[in-house]
Amino acid sequence: MLSSRFSLVKPQSFISLHRAFLSLSSIHHAAKSSTPAAPADPATPTAQSAQLAHNKTKTSLRGTPYNVTDIETSLRYMESDAYKTVYGKEPVWKNYVRNRINQRFPHYTRDFCAEEGLYIRGNPCPICRDEYLLLDYRNIKLLKQFVNDHTGEIEPVLKTSICQAQLRNLRVAIRKAYDLGLMTYELPFRTYDYRDYYPELRDEKERTQSLLMTILQTIEDQKLTNLEQLTLTDEQLHAT
Repeated sequence: MLSSRFSLVKPQSFISLHRAFLSLSSIHHAAKSSTPAAPADPATPTAQSAQLAHNKTKTSLRGTPYNVTDIETSLRYMESDAYKTVYGKEPVWKNYVRNRINQRFPHYTRDFCAEEGLYIRGNPCPICRDEYLLLDYRNIKLLKQFVNDHTGEIEPVLKTSICQAQLRNLRVAIRKAYDLGLMTYELPFRTYDYRDYYPELRDEKERTQSLLMTILQTIEDQKLTNLEQLTLTDEQLHAT
């Protein structure tokens, strides 16, 4: 009896039912996806997000073109409102965050970030990521950000996170700025024996030493760290 009933049902009816079910499910999913999603909270703009604004489809710069600007454009950029908006009064490397592997800070810097006009790193160094930053001996405002105010030495690369290629450019630019007098630096105080430079002084058997030279020689001999500890004999005072 049941077999006779199933035999009366045609296969075309099963096909039509299946098509109707698929059409209803597609309409349901379309109506569900058409509902607007809740707007996400806007992220706080940072220096890195501002530099990646031109590439919103992905957060990595790998494969994008890298074109270095000229020095005139770089100097205008350092004084523009765009630079102040991105970096403010902080150095260009202040807000940079280096990618880490398993929460371990890398103990080395990369050799370079760009090759043949293309970025080969997803997160370039602070200089390479901004095409308008150029390390040149005329860009004094940028060079001073990489020099320590107290020691006068270049900041370590583990602090600034610049690549080795930009580090070489930085050293050359700073040395050239020093040679041309565009940047000032302090020299240690040195004492000289003028007999090495003036032959007429070498023949003097009894050469009276000045009071300043006597004080400096005493400090060096006694290895004093404070002038209050300095004591001079009467012979040293009358000999000058």
